[in-house]
Amino acid sequence: MWTSTSERLAALDAEWRQPTARFRNFPLIARYYAAVQAEPAYHRLDQQTWTDLNGDELFTLLDGTVSRVGQQCLYHRLHSPLDDAQALREFDGAAGFFAAQPAERGQVQLALSRLNSTAAYYLADLLAGEPLPELPWAAAAPALVLLLLATVVGGFWMPVLWLLTAGQLLLHTMLHIWSRARVVAGVRPMLQLGSLYRAGRDLSRLGLPLAALSGLAAPLGRLGSLVNKVAFLQFEGQLQSDLAALPWLILEYIKIVLLLDFIVYHRCRRDVEQHADAIRAVFEAVGYADCAVAVAGFRARFSYCAPDFTTEETGLRLTAAYNPLVPGCVPNDLTVTEASVLLTGSNMSGKTTFMRAIGLNTLLAQTIATCPAAAYAAPFRRVVSSINLADNLPEGKSYYFAEAEAVLGFIRQAEAGGYLFILDELFKGTNTVERIAATQAVLAHLQARSLVVASTHDGELGALLAPAFTEYHFSETVTETDWYFDYRLKPGPLTTRNAIRLLARAGYPADIVQQALALSRTLDAAG
Repeated sequence: MWTSTSERLAALDAEWRQPTARFRNFPLIARYYAAVQAEPAYHRLDQQTWTDLNGDELFTLLDGTVSRVGQQCLYHRLHSPLDDAQALREFDGAAGFFAAQPAERGQVQLALSRLNSTAAYYLADLLAGEPLPELPWAAAAPALVLLLLATVVGGFWMPVLWLLTAGQLLLHTMLHIWSRARVVAGVRPMLQLGSLYRAGRDLSRLGLPLAALSGLAAPLGRLGSLVNKVAFLQFEGQLQSDLAALPWLILEYIKIVLLLDFIVYHRCRRDVEQHADAIRAVFEAVGYADCAVAVAGFRARFSYCAPDFTTEETGLRLTAAYNPLVPGCVPNDLTVTEASVLLTGSNMSGKTTFMRAIGLNTLLAQTIATCPAAAYAAPFRRVVSSINLADNLPEGKSYYFAEAEAVLGFIRQAEAGGYLFILDELFKGTNTVERIAATQAVLAHLQARSLVVASTHDGELGALLAPAFTEYHFSETVTETDWYFDYRLKPGPLTTRNAIRLLARAGYPADIVQQALALSRTLDAAG
């Protein structure tokens, strides 16, 4: 159905202001990140930390992108924190520009909408640094075609040559069928090069004050020449999509006779490899603009601040920090200088949500220059966490051994310095005495090299780790009839214990509650 430009702009603006729920194919969205994640970088978020910080939900919350390329670039950006203050300031400026200029934002969204086909996800295959599938017979195809034409013409003088013509046609048909799957796999990303070129060209013509778009002229020129060469492939795709049966059938016969699949694909494959850097430059510029538009939309829906990447402080300063994934999340302040943080409190009191808020603020500060807080000041840090570590049962490992291996990885990483470790109740899989001893040794080792935010139910750790760790706690209020949490971070260790009283509020039999309370007092007296 045809829609006017004004209607399309209105729909894009409505989606930008409040993105609707939509299916997200994460394996395809992650295709660009998977293609480039082995390249050198300041940091790549590991899968455990991505899971701990609810990365898929975070991406969904931020994903107000228009194009598939933008989705892939946003996913890559969230996995790849930077230590470049200038680059992050430029991205902050780009997001601010799109928030303040709705007319320009609309024109950008129209350009980006050229790349909303699912097939656009496969453009990332052209950036992987690996050549597209090769057809072994491609080099011989021109000679085979000339031989076929020679037998056809020669048959007018020597009809017996037409027998050779029939044999060659059979050979061409077999080669065409055999190569079909490989050609389709290689052609799929090529078919989107025209859309990528036109999207980049439209963005370049807008003359936006964005550094990421300022150098597009040269790569667009190279990509334009390549797009002209793959026009044949795009024409074929259009025929198939329109179900134009007769033209498509005629084209198939021509392709079989002249081995066009081999010849055209071979030339386009070579040209794509030669212009891979130009394709990537346009791809990333288009994705950058889409990411900035999406972040501007996030900022319109959530309170935020731009980060201050201070070099004068070694700790962390957060004001009114919250977790944007938790509706109505209570904001909290935190200021630490030389010491790290030890959190105590009962389950459901807010410890894990606050730890995630710290991790998300650090991650978003260094990826999209947008912190869910009123103020954020810290040096650059690599975020690593262990919050939802699961048993590695398929490999025959216990929870304790799986956790011990993960923590050993943290110890090795810490030698480089500059990390933020977020650790939730280390060594849960072993006895109390050894858990406290091992946790104290590990946290003291990590704290000497990086900032650590750790939670525990073992109150003894506070004294063992002082003064390297500053204690904070979350607490609840329990009455005879109810209990509630205020989710406020409080300084100092937790001085009350309500776990057994909560059992009573939950409906446990009185004799169990009384017996538990009596044994608790006995154990306290025994130290």
